[in-house]
Amino acid sequence: MRKYLFLFLTCLLLVALAIPACAPKAKEENVIKVAVVGPMQFMQGEHHWMGATMAAEEINKAGGVKIGDKNYTIKLVKVDSNEILDVAGAASAVERAITVDKVDLLMGGFRTEAVFPMSDVAMDYKKIFLNCGAATVALQKRVADDYDRYKYFFKVTPYNEIFLVTSDFKMLAMVAGVLKQELGIEKPKVAIIAEKLEWTEAMVAVAQARIPAMGMEVVGVWRPSDTATDVTAELTAIAAKEPHIIFTTFSGPVGVTYAKQRGELKIPAVSVGIIVEGQKKGFWEATGGKGNYEIFLNTYAKGVSITEKTIPFFDEFEKRTGQFPTYTAATYDALLTAKLNFEEAQTLDSDVLVPVIEKRVYTGTAGTSEYYPVGSSPCPPKCPHDLVYGPGRLTGVGTQWQDGELKGVWPKKEYGAVDDYGDWKFEYPGTVPFKIAPEVIDKFKGAKPAEKPEPTKPVEPAMNEYVNADLGFSVKYPKDWAKQPSETLLFYAAAPARVPVLFVDADEGATFTETLKKSLEAAGGSGFKVLSEKESALADGTKASTAAFETTLSGFGAKGFALGVQKDNKWILVMVGTVELLVPYEEAKFSEIVHTLQFKK
Repeated sequence: MRKYLFLFLTCLLLVALAIPACAPKAKEENVIKVAVVGPMQFMQGEHHWMGATMAAEEINKAGGVKIGDKNYTIKLVKVDSNEILDVAGAASAVERAITVDKVDLLMGGFRTEAVFPMSDVAMDYKKIFLNCGAATVALQKRVADDYDRYKYFFKVTPYNEIFLVTSDFKMLAMVAGVLKQELGIEKPKVAIIAEKLEWTEAMVAVAQARIPAMGMEVVGVWRPSDTATDVTAELTAIAAKEPHIIFTTFSGPVGVTYAKQRGELKIPAVSVGIIVEGQKKGFWEATGGKGNYEIFLNTYAKGVSITEKTIPFFDEFEKRTGQFPTYTAATYDALLTAKLNFEEAQTLDSDVLVPVIEKRVYTGTAGTSEYYPVGSSPCPPKCPHDLVYGPGRLTGVGTQWQDGELKGVWPKKEYGAVDDYGDWKFEYPGTVPFKIAPEVIDKFKGAKPAEKPEPTKPVEPAMNEYVNADLGFSVKYPKDWAKQPSETLLFYAAAPARVPVLFVDADEGATFTETLKKSLEAAGGSGFKVLSEKESALADGTKASTAAFETTLSGFGAKGFALGVQKDNKWILVMVGTVELLVPYEEAKFSEIVHTLQFKK
């Protein structure tokens, strides 16, 4: 009997000891608890933690965070989301950090599929979540779609995938320019290879459409798993196409597999794009040196001074860890900025912090961070609480492994141009020219440069004609455009871009632009903005109104040109628009199409 009583009391004691361990922890005095959330068994999470640790030590050494007459110490809570291997469990890890560890702020995240549910948990508890790893613009679009719920969600790194692919194209254009200049390759052939994940879907679609518009030929698309340990089949198929360039998009461990096996196969092509694993110092050893000449977008480059803070941070990170900082190490900037926000707001209250964070402009280790404001258009790509992109703000850098050293190779002033984001004819101190691999030179150096054809008179494109017998008008459009299979009167260009599009409508309205806005909104558009407006005339002298405009359609920022003629109390509207990331906006061409409007006499 005593034996059973002893066992019973022992069990009660164990239960009593276990219950406090599961209960929420008491709030610590004068401490700000920050959850650093990431895949801690992988490089991405390790660098989340390392960057935040450096910042916390720096803040605490300088006296902490001053709110009122109290100084608060930063205390980090390591939260292993395990999101690379187990997306489903990531949200639970965040909820434990909030309810058990009682954290005041969260930062981190990496895999888009996990950041969606993790941030939703943070929003449930109205906790600030600083996204330090997931690019997907759809995450930030939630702020525009439901501000009251998602106003606590902010991006720290990287800028969204639309801007990522924009930078990718700039590096690609530089590579194509050098191949043309040094090897006489007039029209490079490009193979696209990207991991099969949500964040890469839009990037691949954009690449398929944009690369031909850049004067290059896409020879195929390959989509391995982000954790693939063998991509020999994909690389063999790529090699058979004999591309001059391989355009990469990898965030996961497959980046190491790809680079190692590409080097082993000695595929004679310049590899350029995104390889997150390539950013780490151990990449050279991991690939056995086979990752030589890989070019990829990066946040930092050894010896490259983006701001006065870049090199000191890079060198200290390397000294402490023996590694190069990757983009997820921007938790360093995130925490230093958070200190400024806490002190300006004089509170940890999320609702008070939101407007302070929204206005913050901060020059950190990777450039100057600023947020697109609420109401920004078009969204995407310019969504609220996402990072402002371009020269003078955040550009990223292109890096290349050159014989064991990771060098900064982009931006390069001689290959820059002016666009909507600024003047790219610059380079950061410490940038060097990129190198073409010897096997590429050996393969193509003897190739005869493409002969330039004799100039000929431009051929008028074949046109189809849409006729509206009821309203007595017609419009011409390119013959290779197809009609949208729906009630909407829409004609679109061939796949994969499916833009530009021609949209024809007839509606009542007091003014041309008012009716244009109404028509586009009825078609699912939002964020309509007139860029310019003027009076015009059709070929027969009929008076018309025209306008260049911006709007958001199907989740993408679009730009177009419209013409309207008022007949019998209705505006006949003809619009041609495009998504500029896919096909550039050409006002002269679009204007020519809309001016084919004719009325039956």
